[in-house]
Amino acid sequence: MKAKTLLVISSFIGFLAATSAVKVDICHNVDNNPHTITVALPAACAHLLMHPSDRLGTCDEPENLDAR
Repeated sequence: MKAKTLLVISSFIGFLAATSAVKVDICHNVDNNPHTITVALPAACAHLLMHPSDRLGTCDEPENLDAR
């Protein structure tokens, strides 16, 4: 039982470490002054929840518009 618990905990820590190594770009828009920031994947999820006007990708890229 202890070995199984240790395996689950080790796997979870490995997953967190792996996702933290992945970096993504966010167009961060503050006071109508957009600039690109690069953050770890888990931080990007939290950041986008806290800043709804921000979006994934660089600020140079056009926003994805729905195809008509």
